Amino acid sequence: MCTRRLFSLACVASLATLLVSCGSTAHTGSAFCAQLGKELPAIAQPVATSKEVIAMVRRYQRLLDRAPLTIESDLKVFTDLLQQAARVNPAKKDQVQALADAAYHANKSALNVRDWVLSTCAVDISTGMNVAPMRQPTTTIAAPISTTATTAPVAPTNVVPAATTVP
Repeated sequence: MCTRRLFSLACVASLATLLVSCGSTAHTGSAFCAQLGKELPAIAQPVATSKEVIAMVRRYQRLLDRAPLTIESDLKVFTDLLQQAARVNPAKKDQVQALADAAYHANKSALNVRDWVLSTCAVDISTGMNVAPMRQPTTTIAAPISTTATTAPVAPTNVVPAATTVP
């Protein structure tokens, strides 16, 4: 009886783990780049209204849901900044100043995300433009560079013989 109950609990736990893992999103570079492809070109559009800010926050939240550990914390800083921007009342100077301070502190994270996205997804996230993929290193070995010194050719000089006197 106890064995049957233990087996049932093990089956339920395994099934729950399986269901959770199937429903979770992949946090890989390829999953992130695929999601970024869906969010482009809207990701690089300027925002002017609170409705546009909210839409941008949702885009970045979807990206954060796919972000690999490499950039997850930096992308979270940037996403939190967008959420703060969505809540700012432009008439309140202290909120505007707090947002400016947060933007200043988020700069390093934004640059890290930009660089990672550029090198991994071949997209300039600030413009939404695809760029050429990074070059792959070649496997050929270059010939060694000679270290021997060579002398440059010397231009001929015109030597004028000394004047001779005739007796």
